[in-house]
Amino acid sequence: MRILIAGLGLIGTSLALDLTALGHEVSGYDLRAEHVAAAEALGAIGHRPPQSRDGFDAIVLAAPPRASIALLESPWRAPLWLDTGSVKGPICAAARALGLPFVGGHPLAGNAGGGPASAGAGLFAGRGFALCAAGGPEAAAEDLVRSLGARPIWLDPQDHDRQVAASSHLPYAFSCALALMLKDAPPELVGPAAIEMLRVATSPTGLWQEILELNEVALDLAGQELAKRLAETAAGLPEALQAAREVARRMREEVEHGR
Repeated sequence: MRILIAGLGLIGTSLALDLTALGHEVSGYDLRAEHVAAAEALGAIGHRPPQSRDGFDAIVLAAPPRASIALLESPWRAPLWLDTGSVKGPICAAARALGLPFVGGHPLAGNAGGGPASAGAGLFAGRGFALCAAGGPEAAAEDLVRSLGARPIWLDPQDHDRQVAASSHLPYAFSCALALMLKDAPPELVGPAAIEMLRVATSPTGLWQEILELNEVALDLAGQELAKRLAETAAGLPEALQAAREVARRMREEVEHGR
């Protein structure tokens, strides 16, 4: 396949590495020339976007959310458009309005780094990859995701945004809030559990700002639910703590087993 990756950060370059290794002809685009050069140096991409509007079998948008929405109006054409953003409602609605053959995508993968220097082959293997129908070829999108070793899960864009608000976006917001709470704490009194929770807050701020703004309503509801659960567990009720322990253990085992 002739595939264009638009956005050559951590996710886009990692995708390009895997797709190139699978034998696809991968082109790369990024507003930052140094990202394009870095992806080329890694062997992730072998081509710059051709001038032809119809030179691709698939276009994958791996830019920040608002940039990906803007790229929907680019002159490129392909029978499959897919994105990798963590908010699906706005981009799926925009793609439908433009009549594009689009499928919303969100790989549940990444690391604490950013940019092509942090990319790596096999990043998606064993990871969940959400897919949202939005008028594009669903079977082709799922085949592409499976070829990466990822585990596709289909759901409605709004349901996706509601669920990741709790499972992904809220943990980031909580990590930031905890960091601000602990800013004056003596380092000797900050335990390993807090350090582990603080890691998420070190992720790139600009990207997260867009994510939180675009999923504000679902995140607010998730925050209200967290406050309720926090009050229950902070009371030290043994049944609440035991239930939380069992749920946490089960979820960790399921996630690790899936990988």
